[in-house]
Amino acid sequence: MNQRLDAYLVRKCPTLFADRNASMRVTCMCWGFECGDGWYNLLKEACLKLEPIMAAAKAKDPQGWAHGYYRASQVKEKYGTLRFYLACYPPGAEEIVNEAEKKSAVTCEQCGKPGKLRGRGWLYTACEKHVRD
Repeated sequence: MNQRLDAYLVRKCPTLFADRNASMRVTCMCWGFECGDGWYNLLKEACLKLEPIMAAAKAKDPQGWAHGYYRASQVKEKYGTLRFYLACYPPGAEEIVNEAEKKSAVTCEQCGKPGKLRGRGWLYTACEKHVRD
């Protein structure tokens, strides 16, 4: 994902992406959002729903926050769809993550237009314009 979109998500969701620039020894978020810009809107929607859930969980359990809970641990494409991994899943978080993953299977990863899961072996989600040969 491009740096401008990455920076926006990190700024709007400081609890969720507290480890965005941490060492690879701490988190896989050090590599950023490992997906195309086409999934930005569905990712943004999920993140803005997750941020208050994670912030509330952090407020209830500050010690858990100190141990790395209530943060995203990785966001990437895998098997053609979005994978959004959290260090823990407070109530309501799993449903949001699952919905984003489901939407990614019908959204072109490159441009965000309607798409479908494609490929043999190496899967990807793309619209007609971004089908790989």
